[in-house]
Amino acid sequence: MNEKNNISSVTRQNIADETELSRIPYEGRLDEVTFLSRMFNLQKLPSNDYRYRTAYHDIHQHRVRNNDWANNWMYSDPRINLLHCDDALYLRFLAETLHPTVRPTQEDVDKLLEIYNRHLAADNFEIVQEGDISGKPVFVGRMKGLGNAHFISQKNEIKKYLNTNYVQSKLSIMKDALDKHNTDLAIGTAKELLETTCKSILKQKGVTIGTDWTLPRLTNETTQNIDFGFEKTEDITKAEKSIKQVLSGISTTIHGMAELRNAYGSGHGKDADFTGLPIHYAKFLVGVVSDIVIFYLSLNGEKAELVENNTGGECDR
Repeated sequence: MNEKNNISSVTRQNIADETELSRIPYEGRLDEVTFLSRMFNLQKLPSNDYRYRTAYHDIHQHRVRNNDWANNWMYSDPRINLLHCDDALYLRFLAETLHPTVRPTQEDVDKLLEIYNRHLAADNFEIVQEGDISGKPVFVGRMKGLGNAHFISQKNEIKKYLNTNYVQSKLSIMKDALDKHNTDLAIGTAKELLETTCKSILKQKGVTIGTDWTLPRLTNETTQNIDFGFEKTEDITKAEKSIKQVLSGISTTIHGMAELRNAYGSGHGKDADFTGLPIHYAKFLVGVVSDIVIFYLSLNGEKAELVENNTGGECDR
């Protein structure tokens, strides 16, 4: 079986059959031409009807005007061929049927999502929330794996505090790097996100950041300057001392990550035969960093003014 076509035709047919029985049209509130145009250039695809030149007019004639094709015609039509197309295209199709532009009713989203994931599980795939638009969930299809679902939730949590194009790009790079098993890029980007978070919080606290500060120094300074919110605790001094002692272990983790970043990350040149860390190490490190970032941001309380890390040379140690 082609590694890009691991979702079996049995799974795809089962999804097609059950969604048709559910009477929830895949195109949602759009017409089929408009929906499919979100994924395909229908003006470039040929027509199967001699009266028309393109698939756009072909599909419009037989699905919008006359509606004389079967509901799941796109599974067998060779121009789209959902039954045998690349996994990525098929998963994108399923995710698009859940998009807020297409599907305004949460009840229908929940029903389709349950159908999709129940059948996709047989082939170790899933549809998960990637983000949101105007408070409505946006989904993506992916192979199941350690840390995937957790990282999606971490990504959404981080966006609550630092929802900027810069942070969005770092989160997307980490996600894509993990998906593609690009461990060096994932580790390097995780380090940059943590560095950005610490600098942003420290700037808000009025702390002058030294140009020679290492990443462990940045995390230590951030820990020392955060308000832990122990005002209602009986012994504030003891509580803060205890939590700072716990957090001191983070420095060891961060120091190890900084060294791994130097050895395996994306910030330094590598030999042509360079081999990165196994993917499970990268997933662990990205998960740890994301949890630390969320913890710092949640304690910080207010949204920090973003300090982008564009130098690429700071805090390499």
